[in-house]
Amino acid sequence: MKRFLLYIFFCLGITTKLLAQDDSLSPSIAPDYVLKDGVYLSLKDFQTNNPLPKENISGTGDKTQPDFISKTLTENKEIIFTYKGSQYRGDVNKVWGYCQNGNIYVHFKEDKYWRVTVFGSISHFIATIVVTRYVSNGYGMGYGGGFYGGMGGYGIGGPSVPVKQNETHEFLLDFKTGDIVECTPTNLEVILSRDMPLYEQYMKIKKRKRKDFMILYIRKYNNDHPISFPKNTN
Repeated sequence: MKRFLLYIFFCLGITTKLLAQDDSLSPSIAPDYVLKDGVYLSLKDFQTNNPLPKENISGTGDKTQPDFISKTLTENKEIIFTYKGSQYRGDVNKVWGYCQNGNIYVHFKEDKYWRVTVFGSISHFIATIVVTRYVSNGYGMGYGGGFYGGMGGYGIGGPSVPVKQNETHEFLLDFKTGDIVECTPTNLEVILSRDMPLYEQYMKIKKRKRKDFMILYIRKYNNDHPISFPKNTN
């Protein structure tokens, strides 16, 4: 019984230590910078922390409201704004993203914006996308259907038909390149390879377990490679 209790306390101690280490990995931006609220018309605006401030955006909404930016972008097809004394119009669908109340939102798929849940050199967000699956129409050998790959392919139950479905997926945003890729261990490994010690540490984890450690290693990478915005932003 004593050995059993000692084992339980040991496990609890290890868990507490891991959680404490994870909490210590929160900094991902140089401490002398804060994110500015506004609209990122381009990737460069995002990378330089130089969004279009809401004061420069024309609209019927109340600019004192915390959701002014999101409402302006989701309820209009155009964004009207002033820049250096001149007025411009832009297609909302071409806006890269925005920052509202200190949170980053990325324009991705289906003309929607998705909140970044982990922000740093490697950012993470969750989005609902439309995916086409091919399902058996139930005819043929009569074994019923399922999901089948391959356009116009044949499953056991007969020829398959395309069915569009909404699915929630996780994605990674590479701050350096602006690339957005599916959140998979393989895609994370590509970015982690820029830091060989961290990459090698991650690769020592059993392949089937790597997905469980992705967020931890994203935070580790962000902690070691904090974002530092140019000092000449406006």
